[in-house]
Formats: sequence, structure tokens, C-alpha cells
Amino acid sequence: MTVVAALLCAGLTLPFVGIFGIATRDAANTFNDLQVGDLGQPPTFSTVYDIEGQPIATFYPGDVYRQPVSYSQIAPIMRNAIVAIEDDTFYHQGALDPRGTLRALFSNSSGGQLQGASTLAQQYVKNVKELQAGNDRAAVQAAIYPDLQRKIQQLRMAANVEHEMTQDQLLAAYLNVAYFDNHAWGVEVAAEVYFSESASKLTLTQAALLAGIVQSPTEYDPVSNPGPATLRRNEVLNRMAQLHYISAAAAAAAERSPIVLHMSAAPLETGCESSAAITVDSAFYCDYVQHVLEINYPSVWSQINTTGGLSIYTTLNMRDQIAADNAVNYVEPRHSAAFNPGHNADTEVLIQPGTGAVRAIAINRRFGTGPGEDDIDYAVNSNYGGGAGVQTGSSSKIFTLITALKDGFPFGHPIKVVSPSIVGPYYNCQGGLAGGGDGAPIGYFNVVNAEGDTPKGGEIYELYSATVGSINVYFAHLEQQVGLCNVVKTAVEMGMTRADGTSLLKYDKALASSGSTPYSADNIPSFTLGAVNVSPMSMAAAYASVDARGWYCAPKVLLKIVNTSTGAKLPLQADPCHRDMSKAVADAANYILQGVLQTGTAAGRGIGRPAAAKTGTANGGYYAAFAGYTPTLVGYVSVFNPLDPTTGGAMLGANSCYRDVGSDYPSCPGQMYGDNAPGATWEETFLHAALGPPVGFVPVPPGSIFWSEGSGAVEKAVAPPKPTKHLRPGPPIGPPPVHH
Repeated sequence: MTVVAALLCAGLTLPFVGIFGIATRDAANTFNDLQVGDLGQPPTFSTVYDIEGQPIATFYPGDVYRQPVSYSQIAPIMRNAIVAIEDDTFYHQGALDPRGTLRALFSNSSGGQLQGASTLAQQYVKNVKELQAGNDRAAVQAAIYPDLQRKIQQLRMAANVEHEMTQDQLLAAYLNVAYFDNHAWGVEVAAEVYFSESASKLTLTQAALLAGIVQSPTEYDPVSNPGPATLRRNEVLNRMAQLHYISAAAAAAAERSPIVLHMSAAPLETGCESSAAITVDSAFYCDYVQHVLEINYPSVWSQINTTGGLSIYTTLNMRDQIAADNAVNYVEPRHSAAFNPGHNADTEVLIQPGTGAVRAIAINRRFGTGPGEDDIDYAVNSNYGGGAGVQTGSSSKIFTLITALKDGFPFGHPIKVVSPSIVGPYYNCQGGLAGGGDGAPIGYFNVVNAEGDTPKGGEIYELYSATVGSINVYFAHLEQQVGLCNVVKTAVEMGMTRADGTSLLKYDKALASSGSTPYSADNIPSFTLGAVNVSPMSMAAAYASVDARGWYCAPKVLLKIVNTSTGAKLPLQADPCHRDMSKAVADAANYILQGVLQTGTAAGRGIGRPAAAKTGTANGGYYAAFAGYTPTLVGYVSVFNPLDPTTGGAMLGANSCYRDVGSDYPSCPGQMYGDNAPGATWEETFLHAALGPPVGFVPVPPGSIFWSEGSGAVEKAVAPPKPTKHLRPGPPIGPPPVHH
């Protein structure tokens, strides 16, 4: 005491507030004014919820699994046991034990071994600091083996803690951060690990065993050191008897009992790979949420991994998610030699029109990094955990269609179609010639219809019939008429980027280094036939803007982020929405695309309510797609082989097999088309999704310009023959040709 008093007089800042008068008043004031910052809350888990408030995943800071419980949820015998052995004056003296503090500080200041915390308040501070350190080894060491200055700071924090908490609150808080070895942080987890029991149901012998562990978790580990653990347990029992928490007879009887363990592994299942996320079919959705937090909200993601304590509410609709997940695994089961011998990926995104809310992400894969698992979210852009993107085939004709409707082209706009054809010239946004290659001169595009050659002299198609029949040569001409640059700008307005997030109007250096086509999309005439790799989510959002009558909203998954303990909401980024076309244009497009399900390339695909769609197939069975929607929900499906999509993995022959809706036998068309597995996936999903009451699309007024015959003489408007398969685009070209 004399040594410490001398240190105080020498100006060393030490925390002796009212300790038997040995510190001067000035020293006490110095301690009270010591700026050490708030201890803050101990790290706790953060939870991700669906739109109904049901949890889908939990994140634990530093991968430390903890389940905090309240004072009333801890058995009284456990509370008494820890007080008896660790701080028997807990209810009498406060945060600073005079004898223990003086002993520790004397040893530390005289060069002796650094001594640890003594009171429960000091132990609580040490454990919280250790938990806050997470995986930072230096910070962990500082919390466990502090130097003298850090020891003083922790003592000051202990005083603050006792000032801010009631004794019952502090005792519960301490038991929630105490370490019991075997990855058991907190009394609830310890009870679960050692006894497969909750903390509220601990018995005397169990409580005494746990209370004895905290002084030296490794030494008194009952699994690896049952002898020392038993001796320590009995020490706790004796101390409880001395303090009259239990009778001497009860202590003696408990001492004679052997240690009985019922071990269970601490369920350290954190994040999107947990069985909870995988079981409820939301792992890929969860992974996208995680990437959104990491990229768009780095401070929130940092909090999740340090202090935690957040509730993240998402737009996930579990009914939609289950419907989509069941559909992709029904149509293309990942391990089925009969229905999916090519091991094709089947991915689907569901988006709510008018809000951009992502209601489901489904992939026919098990999420994870282990054998037979996949952690690539093929539905989203690569910087958000996705892959290289997908080609969209004729589902990208939507951008040319919208551009034409914006220019006032009517439903009857005629174009003579000759297949095969060399169409052009095409100009980029700088006014230069675009395209060329693959046998076509610069500025031109070689294109054929999927149906093959046209009769001699060609056929005349109109905008409506060419769209529902997906006539490639027609759309190549239409793209040339409205301007390739304008079509790409329409796609940009509708939210489209490349799969790596690069603008369609820019040269993509990343693609150049990988050997893929890096040129801006306005230099690729086959853009209308889906030659540029994009993400299914971007396509779903683009179609959602048509469905929402020209109101585009970027995909969103976050509804709110709440501090669980305080209820305070964290700010979210504003929803980026804008008008990308007039209502009249959107209504006209919706009218045409309803015909795809009636007489067009997806005739026969129905869900018993108003719906619209567009099929898409890339060259050679490499990719197949289906965009389908009702006025309340949009789905975009892409099917392809993710390992080798453009050579050996082409969906030809046996690799084209899938299971159609309501079928017990494989369907093997020889080449996968948009109306095959993608169409079946959409139909199966929308038969079970949460669509609400049937709602019709807004009709196109009879006097609308879209009902006029348009310019040019129409000698013969020939409707295309009803196809049995979706129409594929011709070979893509560009400078250099697009690689498939």
C-alpha cells in the first residue's frame, strides 16, 4: 500500500477511488477524469430475416458462437456458484477489490508477473475486450495480458460498468461473456456443450463444475482434465457451503458425485453456409445479401463482424423462394442421370415490379465450398458473388422492341424477311460502322432464322408476329432501323450492365484480358440476339420495368437494418428508381409479350391468369432463357452448363434433357430451347408463388398509334408457323466476333 501510494504521489494515474483513504483526493479526481472510452456492448450475433420477420441466417463476430441470456434465464444455483468462487464480496464492495487490486498493482509495478482481474466487473471488462478483439491476435493478447497502463484502463472501465449496470445485470452480463473452454463462450453455450441443457436448468453439481472452469479454462477442462476439474468443482461446493448458499450436507453429497457430461458440439454455424440457411432454401439469397452489405454498406459489415447486434430485414418472400427452389430442382435436379445428365445449372430470380424487391434467388445447387457444393451465385453480377454471366438469346429482343415502340412503330410495322441475310449497315454511338466479321463486311451482320431458310422471295412479318415468333432476321433489320446505339441506350436505361458491372457503352478491359469480347455493346450488332453476357438479375429487373408500366427500380434486398438492443434504424441508401419508358410504350410491350404465351414460342405455357413472356436461346444450345411475368411478379430463368457452356457442355443430345411440368419422364428435345427447361421452371414456380389475386395488364387504347398499320405497303402479312421450340439467334458478330 505504501509503494502504491508513493506511485500515486509521483504522478502515476492509478484508480484508487475511496480505497481506505490511501489515495489523495487529487489522485482520485485524476482517476475519475481518466479518458478510456466506453466499453460498449459485448459482441453478439446479427440476424438476417425474411420479409415476414423469420430468421434465415445468423452471423457471429469473430466466429464466436454466443447465445446471451437474461438474469432470470440463468439458474439461481449457477449465479450463486460463480459469485461464491470468483467474487464473494460482489454484492458488497463494487468493482474494485482493495486487497486484490493492491496486490495486482504492486506486483505489476515492481516488475512481477502481470496479475489478472479480480472482481467480476474486472473480469467482465477483460472478457469483453477479448471478444471485441475477434481474430486480432495482438488485441486478444492485450486484453488477456495487459500492461500496467491497459490494466488501469480496464479498472476504470470496470468502475464505469458498475456505475451503469445493476448488480443483477452485471452478473448476467459476466456469465454471458465468460469462457468455459471447448469453444463455449457464455453460460448458455457452456450448459449446451457440456450437458446438452439450458442455463436455466443447471443442477448444483453442473453449476459448480462450470463455475470452477472460468479461473483456468484449459486446466479445469472436464473433458481433457477430469481430475483437476473434479477437485476444482469440489472447491466451489465447499465455498458455497461456507457462504451458506448450500448446506454442508448438500456440499458433501455433491462432492461424492462423479462428473457426468452429456456433450454436444457448439453449433458454430455462422452465415450463409449454416444448415439453417440451406434448409430453408435461402443460402444463395443470403449470399447476395452478404455481398450487398460488404460492397454497399462496408461500415455495417464491419459492425456485423466486430460488435454485431444488428437485425437485417430483407425482401425475401419465403413462399416465392420455396416455389422457385422447388422448381429449379424439379426441372433440372442436379444429381439426376435421367432428368439432368448434363449437370446443367438452372437459376431463377424473382423481382417485384415497381419496387425492385428481390423476392427469391434459386439455383439447383447446394450452397457451400465442400465437395458437390457451389458458392457461385449464377443469378447476380460477378462482383456480388456471381460468375461470368449468361447469354440471353432472344430475350434481349425486348430492348429493340422497346426502342421501336418508343419511336412509334405500330404493331403492324412490316419488314420483309429473307433468311439467311446480311443485314446492315450498323453504326455505333460515335457514328462509326459497327460489326463485321464472320463473313460479313464491316458494319454488317450475318443472321439466320432458327426455322431455317425462308421461301424464295422471303416473307413479310409485322412487329407483333415477329416478336411472338421471335424472328431473328426481322429483329436484325429492326435494330438497324431504330439504330444499334439507341437499342443499347434503351438497355442502359432499363438498368442493364455487363455481368461484371461494366457499362454496356464502355470498353471492358477485364473482358479484354480474359479473351472475351471487350468492345462496347454499340459495336456488336448481335446485341439484339443476346450476345453480351449479363446477369439474370439484371434481366429480371429490366423486364420488371416493363411490367411496372415503365418504372425501373434497381434490384434491392434490404428493407431495414436495426440495432437490436436500441431499436435504432441504420440509414439505407435511397432506392434508385426512374422512368425508363412511357406507360403507353410499356402497355404496348406487355400486350405483345402476352402473345408469346398464346400463339408464340411459349404457346401452351400457362398459369391460369394473365401473364406475358419472352423466350431466349443462344447459338448451339449454349444458353437458354425465359422471362415471364404477371402484373405482380417477374421471373427470369437461365439454364446452361456452368463448367463448359460453349463447347463440351452445350445442351445438345442427352445434355438437353429435363423434366417438364407434371411429367414423370425426361423430355429430351435434342437442343435446349428457352421454352424447354427455362419455360418449365418459370411455369412450375408461378403455379406456386405468392402472386396474389389475378390482375390483368392495362389494355392498349383502341385509338393508340400502336394499332395503326404504320408506314410502308403491306402486301402480305404472314404470321409465322407456330414453333414447337424457341427460336435461336444467328451467329453473333462484332469486332472481333463474340465468343460463345
